[in-house]
This record gives sequence, structure tokens and C-alpha cells, in this order.
Amino acid sequence: MNSSGITVKLGYLTPRELDAAGIDNRTLGLVAFGHRPQREAPQDCPYVWVDMPVLDGTTVFEVWHSDRPVIRETTDNIRTARNEEMLFGCLQEDSDRSIDAAGYDIYCRIFDLIDACGYSELLRVWNYFPRINAVDDGLERYRRFSVGRHDAFAAKNRHNGKEAPAACALGSRSGPLTVCFLAGRTSGVAIENPRQVNACDYPPQYGPRAPLFSRAMLCWPNGKPLLLVSGTASIVGHQTMHSGNAKEQAAETATNLMTVMAQARQCGFLPGSGAGLLLKAYVRHADQQPAIHAQLERSFGPAVNVVYLQADICRQDLLVEVEGVCLAGHERSH
Repeated sequence: MNSSGITVKLGYLTPRELDAAGIDNRTLGLVAFGHRPQREAPQDCPYVWVDMPVLDGTTVFEVWHSDRPVIRETTDNIRTARNEEMLFGCLQEDSDRSIDAAGYDIYCRIFDLIDACGYSELLRVWNYFPRINAVDDGLERYRRFSVGRHDAFAAKNRHNGKEAPAACALGSRSGPLTVCFLAGRTSGVAIENPRQVNACDYPPQYGPRAPLFSRAMLCWPNGKPLLLVSGTASIVGHQTMHSGNAKEQAAETATNLMTVMAQARQCGFLPGSGAGLLLKAYVRHADQQPAIHAQLERSFGPAVNVVYLQADICRQDLLVEVEGVCLAGHERSH
């Protein structure tokens, strides 16, 4: 094992950039956003398309790379690729079942898989599904999804000494429930935000089961710092702030992001000189993107790397949600 290597790195690429870079035996997986790509990824490579418009382009590929060749498998319809330390996986569930039943089943299958193959630490999860704010049988679909996810954690005994992964849940325009995830052989450190109530402790006004995620996950695959920041929004305590004001929500969101990163530094997050922050911003209304972009530039500087997607947010009064990844060796298309 090359101790100086970066175990994983992330790039956001246009179709042309992806064609130039290629998909090889070190590609862990791809997630496409925007227009549906004309061509699919190689059959054995973990790949999903999410029907979520890109606000400054047609198609963007989120590409996870390994520093060494990966092993790819498909188990129980979960496509995975792994190196010695980390595993990327993705799956989609398109059925007539309720979103809570589908979420429960998917998470149970994920836990069974990562436990069986030795990557039992669930570090980061992305959840995408349509009509996230719609009501099914008297309960909002996001809250119903949280019930299924929570019950799967309980069924697989993941509350017993296991920290909740970093996560997000966003609304796509159409398509199946899509779940992508990173898992590791060793555990990370869950990072919380002192400005916010731990999501696992949200009061029942947000649903019959609390959403299970940490504000960020800090890990050191192959000795290199990797900070995975959850979807972050304009929430203080457990309440939404600045309802109806996209600019102020973006400013509050940036404050929360910077607070989480400061907490990570207290926990030993010491990125190398080549480290950078890559953000993905989910914007409810496309016409509010310029104001959100301007605020993120003011908060993080004009060189900040942000991909903007149009998506529904898990609370109807939230206009923007931003997630982040920080590790050495970022790639970003312009």
C-alpha cells in the first residue's frame, strides 16, 4: 500500500471532460445530474442518473476515483467498487411500495452488504427521490422516508456504538429512490454543529422518527484527511431561519458550514496544502441561484467551487441546501 497516496478523490466533470479523462479500473463510481447522458457508464461500474437539473449546464458527472485499481461487484442489485479502505455503492428502487418501506429495505440491504464484505462503517449517504414534500397517506414523504431509514438502523442494531453517517435527502423531478454511499473499513468521527440540535434529537414536530445523520463525518483513509459535510441549511437549533429569503438563508447556511469545518479542525482535521472545498448547492427555485451564488462567494471567496442543482429541499420552507467535501487533490470543471 502506498502510504503517500490519496485513497479517494472527487471531480465534477462535463461530458467532454469525462470523455477526456476516461473511466478506468480506478473509477469507484459516477452519479450524473441534469440531462440524461447519451451513453451509460461501463456495465460493471457503479453508476446512477438523477433527474435533477444543473443550473449552469446540461449534464454534470460526480466522479469518485481511487488511487489504485478497484474491485467491482453487484450484490442484491447494489453496484459497488472498492479499494483496500473504502467502498462506493449505489442502487435504485423503483416499485409501488411506500417510500418508508422502500427506504427500510434499501438500508437493510446496504447494512447487510457492508457488514458481509468488511466495510461496516457507513460514512456518507446521498438520498434522492421525487415528490419529497408531497403527502402520502397523511405524512410527508420525507418524514415517511425517515421512518423507514430509522427503523432499518434499529433493525440492524446500528444504534449500538455506531455513529450516524453524514447524509442528505433531496427531491428529484422524477425517477426511483436513489441511494449512493461511501463506507469504510475503519470508523470516522461524527462532527456536530453547536449552533444546531443533533438531528437524531429533533423533536416530534419534524416527524414520528428523527432523521439519522451527523452534520459531517471526518475520516482518514490511508492517513489522508477526508471531511464529508452533510446537506446543510438555514437552521439554528432545530428551526428554519429567514423563511422566504434566499440570500439570508444562504448566509446562514454558510455560517453553519464554516462552524462544522471549525469543529472538524478541533477534532484533528489538518488537510494538506493541496486541499480544497468542493460544494454542491441544491436550490429550490432556479431564479434564486444568482443571489445564493453571490452569498456563497462572499462567504468562501470568489474561487469557491460550487455545482448548482435545482432540487426540492427536505423542508418546504428551505430554499437552499449545501453539502461539501474536503480532501486533497480536488478536480473541478469550469
